[in-house]
Amino acid sequence: MASLTTGLIENTRVSNIKPCSTISVTVTNKEPIANTIRVNGYYWTGEVKKEYVLDLLTLAPGEVIIQNYYALFEAFEFHFISGLDDVEITVLGKNDAGRSTMKYNILPVQLFSLDSGMRVEVPKTAIPSALNRVYLLDPSSRRISVIDGNTHTLIGSIIVGSGPFGLGINSVTNRIYVANFASDSVSAIDGSTNQVITEITVGSNPMGVGVNPQTNRLYVTNWGSHSVSVIDGLTHTVITTVRVEAFPEGVSVNQTANLIYITNHGSNNVTVLDGSTNTIKTMVDLGH
Repeated sequence: MASLTTGLIENTRVSNIKPCSTISVTVTNKEPIANTIRVNGYYWTGEVKKEYVLDLLTLAPGEVIIQNYYALFEAFEFHFISGLDDVEITVLGKNDAGRSTMKYNILPVQLFSLDSGMRVEVPKTAIPSALNRVYLLDPSSRRISVIDGNTHTLIGSIIVGSGPFGLGINSVTNRIYVANFASDSVSAIDGSTNQVITEITVGSNPMGVGVNPQTNRLYVTNWGSHSVSVIDGLTHTVITTVRVEAFPEGVSVNQTANLIYITNHGSNNVTVLDGSTNTIKTMVDLGH
């Protein structure tokens, strides 16, 4: 899995004309199998960053796709998440006449500091467990690093599926669950042995994992198939799949009320799921 960004691009006027009016993105899949690339585009107004591009591109082996995006902003940036590593992305700025005026560098997200004011999200996650262990995701290496929370030392690493992205922990059963974005699966890990118990097949491009320890249920947001997989934590089987809104990403569980909240990135709303019936209880419009 590759996570790349242009970083912040300032489209400063020259002779009162912005040099870039269109962004041309060329994506080449060099993998021998199909690959999916997520494209997010943002424009800046002062210190506020707003999303205006959300694309999901699926490329056959060797396929090349060119996408053009509006860019008449003071500043903008693009992020790319590729399910597989061998992908080539070129970003050009073009003027009103369609001529290339700039070629922008594409760099790994990890090179950008969270303190830089760019607010680029580093795709690594750390969550403490019942044994005071911390688990860190590294999407590029398929590796979960396990750290002792008392001594702050590395005590092991675990290989999971391709593109690990989201992570959830059941503190009662001491099970760790990792959503593998590029392999459409969830890795179930025994927290006592740091061994993968099984791989659970879910929907396309799973991102978030919510856990309710009281019911021993998992809720996995499938970004690419606009659904949520409900998993039995005892048998590690998918009980049902619930269709939600566009591009579900985050998930939060209210254990007491047995309600699950799903943030739908593409439709700017939240799906509230009833954990007792696995049906949609209501929708919350975020208004932007």
